[in-house]
Amino acid sequence: MKPKLLYIAPQNPYPPVDGGKIGIYYPLIYMSKYFDVYFAFPYGNLSISLRDIEKHFAIKKIKVLPFPHNTKQDVKYLLKNFFKKVPFKWDKYYSKYFQKEIEKLIIQENINLIWVSAPHMARYAIEARKKFPKIKIFLREHNIEFKLVEQFKNYTKNPIYKIISLWQLKKAKKLEIEYWRLFEKIFFISDLDYVIAKELMPHICNKFVVLYDGYDIVINEPLIPQDNSFIYTANLKTIQNSISFKWFVKSIWIPNLDKLKEMNIKLYITGNEEKVVTQILGFKNIHNYNIINLGFVRDINKTILPHKYVLSPTIIGSGIRLKILNGMACGKPVFLTPLDLSTCSVFKDMDNVVCFKTKNEFLKKLITLERNSELYLKISKRAVETIRIFFNWSKYAEKVYKIISEEVQT
Repeated sequence: MKPKLLYIAPQNPYPPVDGGKIGIYYPLIYMSKYFDVYFAFPYGNLSISLRDIEKHFAIKKIKVLPFPHNTKQDVKYLLKNFFKKVPFKWDKYYSKYFQKEIEKLIIQENINLIWVSAPHMARYAIEARKKFPKIKIFLREHNIEFKLVEQFKNYTKNPIYKIISLWQLKKAKKLEIEYWRLFEKIFFISDLDYVIAKELMPHICNKFVVLYDGYDIVINEPLIPQDNSFIYTANLKTIQNSISFKWFVKSIWIPNLDKLKEMNIKLYITGNEEKVVTQILGFKNIHNYNIINLGFVRDINKTILPHKYVLSPTIIGSGIRLKILNGMACGKPVFLTPLDLSTCSVFKDMDNVVCFKTKNEFLKKLITLERNSELYLKISKRAVETIRIFFNWSKYAEKVYKIISEEVQT
C-alpha cells in the first residue's frame, strides 16, 4: 500500500503552460507512482472547466480538493496587512474554510504526509500539524521568496514602492525562515538558493535539500537552424521578467543593434500582448529594434525550435529559470547571465550554456558561435545531455520518495 500524501499548491497547474505550473504539475504526476496523492489548490478564473481538471487528474489517479478563492492582487490585502505578521502576498492565499476542509480530508483518508509547494501555502500544513502532531510536513521552495522582495526593493526607484517592499521584506524574511524551522525538509530547486539558506541558518542545514526540476527532452539530435535569431519566452507581467528584459534590451541589445542588424539577428518574444512589451520598453515600434512579439503561442517547443538561440537575461530572481531548461531541452545554446549561471553548478559557460555580463561579451560570444558551427553543435548537444542526466522528473520523484521514507522512519 502506498503512503498517502496531501499535495498543497497555490494554483491549478493544468494545463502546465508556464514555469510555475510545470513545477507543480509534473511532481504531482511522477510522485503519484510512489504515493496516493490528494491535491488541494485554490482557483479563481480558470482557463478550462473545473470538471475537466478533475477528470484529468482522476485519469492520473490523483484526487483533487479544489476550492474557490480569489488570490489576485488587490489593494485591500495590503491595507489589511498592517497588523499581520504574514506578508500580504501570502496572506491572501489563506482561508479558514479551506483549512477545515483540509483537516476533514486528513481524518477521512488517514493522511500522514503533506507536501507544500511555495511558502504561500505553508500555513495550511503548519495549522494541520497542530491538530495532528504525527503528520510529517515538507516544503518545496520555487524561489526564496524574501530574496525576490529584497531584489525588487533594490531595483525600484519609486520611493513608495521602496517603503512598501522594505516593510514586506521584513515580514517575509522572518516568516520564511520560521517556516524552514517548522518543516521536516525544505527542497530548493537551485544551488544558489540552497547556499543562501545554508548561510542564513547553518544550524538547521541538515533540513535543506537541492532538488532540480525536470524537463522532458524535446530533440535528441540538435541541428543548426537557418534563422540565427534569439527567442525569449517570458510573461512580462511578472516583475522579475519585466526588469530583466528591460535591462537586456537597453544595456545589451540596443548598444549592439547596428551589428545585430548587419548579421540579420532578431529577438523574438512570446507570451505577451504587444502593448505590454512596448510599455515596458518605452518605445512604440519595437520592429525598428529587430524585436518581434509573437504573442501567446500554443506550442512553445515548436516555436523555439526554428530559432538558433534562447535568451534568459535574469538580473533579478531566484530559483532556476524554466526558460533555461526549456531551451536546453530543445538543443539550443541558452544565453544567460551570471545570476542564472550561479543557480546551478552543472551550468558551464561555453560548454552547455553561454554566459554574458556586458554588451561586449554578449556580442563577442555571439560572433564566435556564428563563425564556429562545431562549437555551436557541441554546446547544443551538451545542453540536451545535461537535461537528460540532471533534470529528470523520474529521478526527482524517486529522490523525494527516498527522503520522505527516511524521515518517516526516524
